[in-house]
Amino acid sequence: METMPYLSISSSANLVVLEDGAVRSYPLNENQIWKIGRKNPESENDIELESKIVSRKHGQIQSVDGEWYYIENGSLNGTYYNGSKIKANDHGEFDAVKLSNGDILRIDSDSLDYPEERGVFFLFTTEGIGNQWKTVTLNKKEISFGRNEENDITIPLSYVSGKHMVIRRRDNEYFVMDCDSMAGTWLNGEEIHGEAKLKEKDMIAICDCIMILCGNKIIYNIPVSKNRKTNQNIEEVDLSDHPVILCADIKSRKVKSNRGFGKKELIKDIKLDIQEGTLVAIIGDTGAGKSTVMNCLNGSDTGGMEGSVKYKGINLIKKFSQLKWIIGSVPQKNIFNEEMTVEEQLMMEASRMLPRDTSKTEIKDIVNKTLKQLGIENVRNNQIAKCSGGEQRRVSIGMQLVADKQFICMDEPEAGLDPRNKRNLFETLRNLAHSEGKTILTIIQDVSDIELFDKLIIMNKVDNVGRLAFSGTPNEAREHFGKDIKEIYGLIANKSNSEN
Repeated sequence: METMPYLSISSSANLVVLEDGAVRSYPLNENQIWKIGRKNPESENDIELESKIVSRKHGQIQSVDGEWYYIENGSLNGTYYNGSKIKANDHGEFDAVKLSNGDILRIDSDSLDYPEERGVFFLFTTEGIGNQWKTVTLNKKEISFGRNEENDITIPLSYVSGKHMVIRRRDNEYFVMDCDSMAGTWLNGEEIHGEAKLKEKDMIAICDCIMILCGNKIIYNIPVSKNRKTNQNIEEVDLSDHPVILCADIKSRKVKSNRGFGKKELIKDIKLDIQEGTLVAIIGDTGAGKSTVMNCLNGSDTGGMEGSVKYKGINLIKKFSQLKWIIGSVPQKNIFNEEMTVEEQLMMEASRMLPRDTSKTEIKDIVNKTLKQLGIENVRNNQIAKCSGGEQRRVSIGMQLVADKQFICMDEPEAGLDPRNKRNLFETLRNLAHSEGKTILTIIQDVSDIELFDKLIIMNKVDNVGRLAFSGTPNEAREHFGKDIKEIYGLIANKSNSEN
């Protein structure tokens, strides 16, 4: 059996442009070269800018073979890519810069340490968030952000503290201060403690909530749960309707060899993306790297990894502490106090994981919602030890849901369940993904219910190294290999066994 080729799903892209306190969004067509430059009577630019520091033909964005690139045209003031100025090569030419979700382009002064208001800020995104940006004018000495409605800007997310942060104005300068929050406040990728001075086009973040200073305004984007009507019929979803939430390009991951010398390569050449609000399965034989890939994708164990994993454009490996409040993990073995009732366990977990200022009433409401989502309202007062295996698995999942985790990874959640309970569990997970906008990644061993999954990641072991064999929908897998999923799984297992 030959190594199976990688297959990916192309996704749309947007360019969010911040200029002079205003925000515009451009849905990028893959069949078009997007020319960027200063507005003028003879302009042929697709993205026209007013700023005088922008050249008439400044640069362009285009798609090649499903990948997006920015090309600098040798403009007078140049372009910054993720904080570094794009420079010409030894031949005086500018190489194309590959763009991925969350990358930032800027046209500004000679040094970003001293930015100017005439500068232009570009955010490249594949999340489809372009039209969700809002603006608030900093017309008060203090603007507050937080979960409570008393704030100037309400962020209705469970992991955000009641009063999370404030932006203050003093002598025409702006400062951001974290209000002893749980999840923290981040400035240009670094967590702040107390107060920090802001510069033009600085980026502030609370987990995946993004705020950008633009003149005397804050341009901000708050994630909104994309509730969808659950399709009662089991049919394949259109992944193009679901924005890409995670992009991975893992070159390799090596760990110290058990023999005491050298390193052992566990996985290599893993390139995939995962869409928001989908149920995704990882399958493969023992030793194919399933758990290793999952641990890289959720940031829990990335030692020795080369490459990148980005969640909503944020480097998950480097900024795990920023995102850990919205990424959950359900281990194969249940971890809870069996002497507690179901409700007591979830109440305790919510109290531990949610901000300290979350009221008992809020916690109670969250637990009630979680019990309903998981279909275990009828056993809320039952001791966990007396619950069925399926009910106990749902309690484990609920321990992540009460903390409002958005990306949840599970290691064989169906382990130990009979076929009926296993299918019921997968149906519940599918409903959570589709109706609540959760992104759920699972390692599974039995592919009997694979039609319930929106996406399939197939791992294969080649020369004792885990490789990506396929990434796509179950139907695409059948069309690609010309075989049923069980047959594909069998071929992988036979190939792996023959190598041992």
